[in-house]
Amino acid sequence: LFPLPVDAGHRAVIFDRFRGVQDVVVGEGTHFLIPWVQKPIIFDCRSRPRNVPVITGSKDLQNVNITLRILFRPVTAQLPRIFTSIGEDYDERVLPSITTEILKSVVVSAA
Repeated sequence: LFPLPVDAGHRAVIFDRFRGVQDVVVGEGTHFLIPWVQKPIIFDCRSRPRNVPVITGSKDLQNVNITLRILFRPVTAQLPRIFTSIGEDYDERVLPSITTEILKSVVVSAA
């Protein structure tokens, strides 16, 4: 067994070579894993900022430059599902498309 330290504000998902991704989310503290059989995937569950710049058109056909600052964090209970369906870089894959569409709809409705 080898120790797995999980820092404050982080959570870990355990990948088992025989059973796959386990549904249990490991919290802060020191946990023990079986070498070669289990591999930890550590997620940062603290609120993190992200700036998303968008250039969009308004109703009167003018270009509008908007930068949106988002504070995001994953839902801790859903980390195994997030890892299996999206991956470790979930924020890079999900946030740009969602924020771009929401900002465009807000600009169109406000103008």
